[in-house]
Amino acid sequence: MELQRAVKLALVATPGVAEHVTPERIRAGIARPEDAPVIIMAPAQVDILGWASGGYVVSEVSMKLHVWTDAGRSDIAHQITSAAMLALMDAPRAEGCTIEQWERPAMAWVPDPDPAYSFAHAVIGLRAVLYWRAG
Repeated sequence: MELQRAVKLALVATPGVAEHVTPERIRAGIARPEDAPVIIMAPAQVDILGWASGGYVVSEVSMKLHVWTDAGRSDIAHQITSAAMLALMDAPRAEGCTIEQWERPAMAWVPDPDPAYSFAHAVIGLRAVLYWRAG
């Protein structure tokens, strides 16, 4: 949850994203959007790696950001995705946990599987190793 919050705050503060996507349209979820543009943060995969000294839990977190725009606005899709990738080149500021390792984002364009919809869809993969105090 903390990583999602930190990622959202980084995206909201990025002009190339904020110009096209309002803060309430950067959200957690799994469903295809009804309209666009929107950035949906899919539920993260969390692997507990173990304990660190001082009662800290160490985990690896992988999450995906789904950038959806109208297919006819692929220029906007590229602007949003490029800005998001640049904003997440370095680890976002997180409160409540420490990001120990941060991998640079990876992105792929994904064709819309439903021909009834007309969306441009990019998926940005993020991965971090972080720790926080248990309890």
